[in-house]
Amino acid sequence: MPSRALQAIDAGDVTVAVTNFINATIMARGHAVQPDDDLEAAGVDSMALLKVLLFIEAEFGFWIPDEDLVDANVRSSRALATYVARHRAHSRLRS
Repeated sequence: MPSRALQAIDAGDVTVAVTNFINATIMARGHAVQPDDDLEAAGVDSMALLKVLLFIEAEFGFWIPDEDLVDANVRSSRALATYVARHRAHSRLRS
C-alpha cells in the first residue's frame, strides 16, 4: 500500500478543501471566494497564501517548491489543486 504522500489525489477534492479552508480561515464573512476566483484580487496576501500552502502540506502531504510559486499555479484554489494533483501523480510514477 502506498504511503499517504504518494497516494493519488483528485483535483476536485483538493479544490473543495482549499476553497473551504480559505473561506473559513482567511476571508471575511460575506466575502467568500469561489474555486476560480483570483486569490490576489480577492485579498489573499502573501501571509495568507503561506497559510494555504501549509494547509496543503498538512492535508495532502505535498509542499509546493518555491520555484513553482508562480501566478499560474497559485492564482486560484483550482489552479493550486490542479498543480498539486498533477505533481503528486508525477511523483507516484517516479517511485
